[in-house]
Amino acid sequence: MATLTETDYTRVASEAAESFIDVYYGALDGARNTISSFYVPSSTPENGRSLPNIAYNGEHITDGVAFQETWEKKMLFTHFDVQSVNVHVLNPCLSGRTDMSKSEAEWDMSLVMQVSGTVRLVERKEGPLRVFSDNLILVPNKVEVGGKGTGKQDEGRRWLIQGQTFRYVIIHPQPRSPVNTPQ
Repeated sequence: MATLTETDYTRVASEAAESFIDVYYGALDGARNTISSFYVPSSTPENGRSLPNIAYNGEHITDGVAFQETWEKKMLFTHFDVQSVNVHVLNPCLSGRTDMSKSEAEWDMSLVMQVSGTVRLVERKEGPLRVFSDNLILVPNKVEVGGKGTGKQDEGRRWLIQGQTFRYVIIHPQPRSPVNTPQ
């Protein structure tokens, strides 16, 4: 039985976040036909709540395929600039097993990731620039998705989205403070 240290958890979470955001936001920008492969297969656990759980600007989307279709239809152009990433281990032992090797334990956790930045919409240079916030729950890919599995060079996905809440951030103008002028 291997016990992971806090350093191990931090390393696994950080490496997962770095590789995931590069590929995922790149897919949203240009490889749109691969978007659905970033999500867990549709399922309904015993609690009756379907997975993946996707909320996009307040709209519930049923699964990765529906999200991909929505994205391809509504988002004609996007360019994401991720500026902040925060990731933590959410559940350090999904299976409840205690008889795992260290490498098995590293693939038996869920992660919560907060991502923020800007996204250019509609047109590459002149399109509106929006601030976004994206919260994701990632789980290890235990099944083959899209027939690719988790093979070399991320042909498949090592981590999949189980839950996501994406929002545009509304920036309210700051009230102007009175200018102090000498009298």
